[in-house]
Amino acid sequence: MASALSHAGGLISATDNSVLLTRLDTALAELHALPARLYLFDARANAFYAAAAFGAQTDEDTLVADLPRVRPATAGAYELINDGAPVGVLRVPASADHAGITVLAQVLGPALVARSAAEVARDDLREAQAQVGRLADAAELLRHLDVDVLLTKLLETFLTAVRAQVGAVLAIGEARELKATVTWGLRDQHLDAIRMRPPAGTAGAAGNIGVVEHVAATGRTLCLDAAGVAARLDLTGLDAQLTGLLALPLLSRGRTVGVIVLANPDEDFAVRGRRVGETLCALAAIAVENALLVRQMVDRERLQQELAIARSVQGHMFPGAGLDLPGCTVTGGARPCSETGGDYFTWLGTDERAVAMIGDVSGHGLGAALFTTMAHALIQQQLRAQVPLAVMMRALNEGLFHTHSGRFMTAALVELEPRERRFRYLSAGHTPLLWLHKRLHGPGAAEMRWLDSGGMPLGVVDDLTLDAPPALTAASGDLLVLYTDGFIEAINPAGEPYGQDRFAAVVQAAHANGANADTVMALAHAAVDTWVAGGAQEDDLTMVVIGF
Repeated sequence: MASALSHAGGLISATDNSVLLTRLDTALAELHALPARLYLFDARANAFYAAAAFGAQTDEDTLVADLPRVRPATAGAYELINDGAPVGVLRVPASADHAGITVLAQVLGPALVARSAAEVARDDLREAQAQVGRLADAAELLRHLDVDVLLTKLLETFLTAVRAQVGAVLAIGEARELKATVTWGLRDQHLDAIRMRPPAGTAGAAGNIGVVEHVAATGRTLCLDAAGVAARLDLTGLDAQLTGLLALPLLSRGRTVGVIVLANPDEDFAVRGRRVGETLCALAAIAVENALLVRQMVDRERLQQELAIARSVQGHMFPGAGLDLPGCTVTGGARPCSETGGDYFTWLGTDERAVAMIGDVSGHGLGAALFTTMAHALIQQQLRAQVPLAVMMRALNEGLFHTHSGRFMTAALVELEPRERRFRYLSAGHTPLLWLHKRLHGPGAAEMRWLDSGGMPLGVVDDLTLDAPPALTAASGDLLVLYTDGFIEAINPAGEPYGQDRFAAVVQAAHANGANADTVMALAHAAVDTWVAGGAQEDDLTMVVIGF
């Protein structure tokens, strides 16, 4: 009995279910109660289910066949109770120390309930902490006063917060119509095809209203899992799969200023997804309303202030520091030609795998900067998902194509295996990458190799497939330079472009003299400045240098 009491204390003090089951296994062994089986009771289903087997291998069919059907009254079956309610059943052999098992059974039910409650509390705490983080991110939306930038950030925030695969932001236009302003995977025809089923007793299209219009008109959230989608929506015109839907109104001062549509979550939106979405909407609606007011009232001076803010935001998109990895380093920089630029660069990685990117959006100024901001939101999601280069490029192309902006983006992605000095690249219409490779020559010399593009720019066609070339192996001391065409298209007073050869010669000379990546970039900028001889910078200058 003393041993049973000691084990009972151990069950009560267990920190989690794993520890509790381990201690229960030990107690059952000492009380000659093996093999044993633990069944738990599901009050909602009013049925038992097999939870654990101790002391012997038990196949699933045997466990299921031996499920308790009613509260036990047979020898060797001990009911587990907490506050008068059934928790489960513990089955032990007839040879067990039944006095000791009785003691264990008395504390096991409350212990299991306590551990389960503790795990739920921990999950709730983690979710609360995550929600605080999401609210902090959402609060940043209030800083954005340009509607297009704001809506792009808004969609990025919602997709991340509720873990949806596709979504769209629809804003109220000047004519009070809802217009899909920013989309990710949801086209206009998709949104039009997602419709409410007519109410019972109605017929025809009169009651067949679109989901977007329904949410805007009612001002109420619509949250559906797969079963709810099948029961409440008419998807006969939809040519895509829909596994869940969360549609939220953006309400400001009692009127709708927009609608957020999110679909196909990683897991059901359920209560938490809905709660997170509605919490974010409260801040987002204020941000959208503020941005719309600014758009209506801004004058030229205020527009200049907005451009300064946009440049600051764009500057924060770029990495704050380079990568210093075993076997390679990555660094880069951008110098826009106006308040805001259309060039982009980024990187993300670990000692095992890193990805660097450079991109150049057509045009200049605020429009190009907004397109770049959308590309930033898309590429950051893909980088963090650690998907292959081809998948990443396809996703980026699809997202940019469906902005319907009329712009496109050239881009080059480089995937690195730092320790092995191996790399792969994909280029979508971008300027050739410059590789200074020392493998084929003696010390101090480097072979100059151009790595050409394998496809057209992003955002031009809906479906773009690029196949990555085989992996290339760099040597110690090699240099891989990614750059935008602002360098080679710089014009001197005589109207001559700087050209690829002059650019390569400057980089090669710097490399031969042992210059580091930052020095290589500084010398390239200085050479272009000298070439234009004080003329205006006509294009953005952006470069990423990978040193091996």
